[in-house]
Amino acid sequence: MKTIKITLLLFLCTFVAQAQEAYKHSLSGIKKVKIYTDTSIDLKLGTSNQFIISGANSSKQSKAKNDKAKGLKALYSKGNDNTGRGLEIIKEGNTLIVKDLESFMKRNGFKIQIPKGIDVYLNSGNLGHVKVDGITSEIEIKTNVGHIDLKNISGPVTVSTNTGDINAAFKTVNQSSPISLRTATGDVDVSLLSNTKANLELKTTMGTVFTNFDFEVKSSKGLKPVGNPRKISTKLNNGGVTITLSSTTGNVYLRKK
Repeated sequence: MKTIKITLLLFLCTFVAQAQEAYKHSLSGIKKVKIYTDTSIDLKLGTSNQFIISGANSSKQSKAKNDKAKGLKALYSKGNDNTGRGLEIIKEGNTLIVKDLESFMKRNGFKIQIPKGIDVYLNSGNLGHVKVDGITSEIEIKTNVGHIDLKNISGPVTVSTNTGDINAAFKTVNQSSPISLRTATGDVDVSLLSNTKANLELKTTMGTVFTNFDFEVKSSKGLKPVGNPRKISTKLNNGGVTITLSSTTGNVYLRKK
């Protein structure tokens, strides 16, 4: 019983610490959020009309250095900290812009929540992975070295990474604008509903395209190679929105959900 009480106490302390760490900003009148950072991002659907970010308090700086900075104000080359968290948050029209001013060496990644209907632009800089779950509005993501994982999305989606895999599982596919997922060094792995209408552009320079959709190719067990390792243009369910899946050195996987 004593062990259970101690475990529960530790859990509650952790929960309270995380709750205190979160920074919130109203999204009243906001239609799009742009985030610029050099750390990883884990973005999920929230339930309030607020931009909520946790992890902005995380710092690898020693207590001694923190004590030395007491009473002093941090200065940054990329902007002015107006949050007390090393972030600059400004509003331009109906867009909220969030700039991470700290070095990636002082960050451990951000966990972010936004409500339904807010478009997002995420730039994870040179060394940041990106995870997105449950966002059914427009998504744009850029990172130099990092994996991109998308779940329960609808699009439109435009994502790119120079070095990293891209995994995407679509809940539905929005037909309003093209969808593009591109990596130079890595695989692209996408899952679509069987009734998805799309014009497909599947490209790889040094890899192979695999699918279990019923294209007019010679059958084989499981996922089967489609065409040559350059470019394949085809349609799903008589065509629809353009979906481009592209890798330079990796494979492209198109899966039926």
